[in-house]
Amino acid sequence: MEWTFDPQSELQILIKLGISALLGLIIGLEREMKRKPVGLKTSLVISIVSCLLTIVSMESAYKFPGSDDVNITMDPLRLAAQIVSGVGFIGAGVILRRDNNSISGLTTAAIIWGAAGIGIAVGAGFFSRP
Repeated sequence: MEWTFDPQSELQILIKLGISALLGLIIGLEREMKRKPVGLKTSLVISIVSCLLTIVSMESAYKFPGSDDVNITMDPLRLAAQIVSGVGFIGAGVILRRDNNSISGLTTAAIIWGAAGIGIAVGAGFFSRP
């Protein structure tokens, strides 16, 4: 299989990554201003990497079958489904039980999961109307 440069496709990928970064930045800035554990860098990384992995998953499903016909042999969002599991594992790590009556970190875990969800949604193209 030969690699070809498609400027429109490359620009679309950069736009998706930029939008994902902007939305992750907004989440991170809000958390930084409140001096919460998950801040700017973490939200940015989770959002951008989730977007990138979703793009890779979708692009590989369409490009690697090898024929010009639409013959998809793998699920385009299989990798994105695993992002949700992996980020859930990270989120579980920030939840702490302090006493018998006090649990902290639920909002932080939800922010991590939300940032990943935003990255997946943008990577899949759900950021604008057709």
